[in-house]
Amino acid sequence: MVSSDPTSSALPPEALRPLEAPVQEVFSSIQGEGVYVGKRQIFIRFAHCHLKCHYCDTPMTTPSGQCQVETNPGSSEFKHLENPLSIDSLLTVLNDLYQTAPHHSISFTGGEPLLYHLFLKELFPQVRRFTQTYLETSGTQPENLVSVLNHTDMIAMDIKLPSTTGEPQRLEDHRRFYQLAASRLETQVFIKLVFNATTTDEEIHTVADIVTNRKTPIILQPETCLTDNTVTLDHRRMVEIETLLTKVFQDVRVIPQTHKMLNVL
Repeated sequence: MVSSDPTSSALPPEALRPLEAPVQEVFSSIQGEGVYVGKRQIFIRFAHCHLKCHYCDTPMTTPSGQCQVETNPGSSEFKHLENPLSIDSLLTVLNDLYQTAPHHSISFTGGEPLLYHLFLKELFPQVRRFTQTYLETSGTQPENLVSVLNHTDMIAMDIKLPSTTGEPQRLEDHRRFYQLAASRLETQVFIKLVFNATTTDEEIHTVADIVTNRKTPIILQPETCLTDNTVTLDHRRMVEIETLLTKVFQDVRVIPQTHKMLNVL
């Protein structure tokens, strides 16, 4: 069982068998971020992350360490499964949820799903028999992306800015990740940038160095306050940042976390 302590290494990725992974929750809801905002998806939230971003709103495990599965979409009624989950058990859960309504795709989020890239390598081809795969990732593990890229339909790639994460820059990791992701023409890639009032012009300029295809969509996501879900950002600064990016990229959008406005999972 996964420990409820976020700092615990009770089940580090390297200790797991390739065909199992710790999953926090599985549910059907509306995508609240990125270019597919408003689309109905099934979400698989994996436990644990190798980063500690200041704005992160996701605990590393559930309080019990079990996987919460919403039994009826929108009901907030859950059953609990013991972690780690096998591929077969997860596919059973996905099939049950998929039958409840048409879904655009399945979102693999976290945490960081690519911590379990060997698990995903086996899971993705089976998922793609009935729907598309949508990978939400920090964009910092290019070596793990290699395992799953050929079976990934969409990638929502973060570029982590030190002004919001409180962590060191990972420019080379991001650069390598983007180049690999963009090399597969069948995979759609877009960039998500969480920004706030302290984000500098220099940080924004680094995005153009990393993202070499100017047609790649850039999603500017204002940082959301963890305590009350509000966005406190000077309108002028938001426009300045958007303008810097539109001088380089063809598709730049400012989209907040809309699922928090709707108060949905």
